[in-house]
Amino acid sequence: MKIKAGIVGLGRIASLYEEDARAKVFYPCLTHAGSYARHPAVEMVCGADIDAERRRRFGAQWGVAKLYSDYRQMLAENPLDILSVCTHPETHLEILQAARKSVPVIFCEKPFTRGTAEIEAVARWTEQDDAKITINLYREYDKSHLQVRSLLQRGEYGAIQRVNCYIGKGLRNMGTHLLGYLIHTLGAPERITVLDRRYSPAAREYSYDVYLVFPGDIPCLIQSCDFDKFRLFEMDFVCTEGRIQILDEGLKIVVWEAGENRAETGARELRRVRRGIRSTIGYALGGAVAQLVRLAGAPELIPVVSPQRYLDIQRVIEEIERQGGPGKCTHN
Repeated sequence: MKIKAGIVGLGRIASLYEEDARAKVFYPCLTHAGSYARHPAVEMVCGADIDAERRRRFGAQWGVAKLYSDYRQMLAENPLDILSVCTHPETHLEILQAARKSVPVIFCEKPFTRGTAEIEAVARWTEQDDAKITINLYREYDKSHLQVRSLLQRGEYGAIQRVNCYIGKGLRNMGTHLLGYLIHTLGAPERITVLDRRYSPAAREYSYDVYLVFPGDIPCLIQSCDFDKFRLFEMDFVCTEGRIQILDEGLKIVVWEAGENRAETGARELRRVRRGIRSTIGYALGGAVAQLVRLAGAPELIPVVSPQRYLDIQRVIEEIERQGGPGKCTHN
């Protein structure tokens, strides 16, 4: 018997991105619906959205007949094993509240909720043996990003000297992916200093330039760029024996090794390693669905990005926002 999945909120990340042929070239697993459809153990049985046109397009795209304007009616009429929550973050808590007793596994988009108080409430639910809730920080399900993390944590290229990052599209939007990866790789930052703030029209929120210090006295500089001009997401880990760069939003991973300098006796330089690491970011959401299937079949498993883990990210976000509040930065 197949695992039954449903989706609340039938917008871009749920399904509509599938209509972008160019994106499909680089991201075979582009949306929740597309990733469910690719998994042989999953049957997508229903969807809910307040927008009638989105419901029509979703049904036509995936052959789903059970479509609802009210997600509560959908939950009442369809026993589900997995539920994707792809609505605006302002509605996440009420949907999680409505589904947590009846759906075993819930996969929620980020930003997860509106703040730490709501996340703490959700974390308490999971301690009561309610639904297993996991959040879509998709780099946490990507094999190539996990490979980079393993190399760094094992010290394959020596100790990390510093980390340099570029992001666009807002702190709570793209910034959650960046902070999540950094925190799960290095630990929670011990010091946070906000340098500047800029408004991102594309994300309709602020982006920040931030200096952080992670455990082991590892400095990290995050710089924000205008997402309206071009997409940019980069992480550069400079180590004592090499360097690993995650470039082009994760589509390219470049590895450098330290060796004898070509121009100066006794000095060293970084040389790019041709073998590198092959990016698999385009399949990350498929990896997430595979983990959801495992969670549905094994109650003892722990979600990769649990509410408790996301809480560490949210606390950093709120500290950045506190420091960079109105009147405290130059670009408002």
